[in-house]
Amino acid sequence: MARSRNRWQERRQEAQRRRFTAKGRRKVGLYALAGMVVVLVIVIAAYYGLRGSNDLGSAPEPAQNPQSGNDTTVVTVPVNDVGSSAKYYTYDSGGTIERFFLVKGPDGNIHVAMDACDVCYPAKKGYKQSGDKMVCNNCGKSYSINSLGTDNTAGGCWPSHIAMKIMNGNVAMKKTDLDTKAYLFR
Repeated sequence: MARSRNRWQERRQEAQRRRFTAKGRRKVGLYALAGMVVVLVIVIAAYYGLRGSNDLGSAPEPAQNPQSGNDTTVVTVPVNDVGSSAKYYTYDSGGTIERFFLVKGPDGNIHVAMDACDVCYPAKKGYKQSGDKMVCNNCGKSYSINSLGTDNTAGGCWPSHIAMKIMNGNVAMKKTDLDTKAYLFR
């Protein structure tokens, strides 16, 4: 009788051991699944965070030549088209498509810059607007819109400057100034 009792206890212990092992495997499986989900979320977030999207919402518009007169040395954008949200434009410089943006700052002035950084331009990621700042999509550095439209005197990341004038209700930029910035987009 003692012998059958021992056998019975051994079987019971073996069943408990199998149950315990199965529970452990299930836990390990759940932890592994949770870990894979976390890694997948991080990879997706990194992809969308680092891919350099400007979040423009629509394609940039081509800059226009003046509607009146024979001046073909400038490209223009109507002042009325410039608001507090950055608007992106393109310019064809001998086959190189350049991008620039115009935005009215909190100071009420119109600011214009290339959609490329003096330093980060090889990444070809440009800028996005965040409130009253423009943010480099490559290095994350942000700039007050009111400070745009000046040369980079400090070095480092900076929205590349384009000289402009207000003429006849248009923001006018010299084509030669834009042409000198083509290297930013090659």
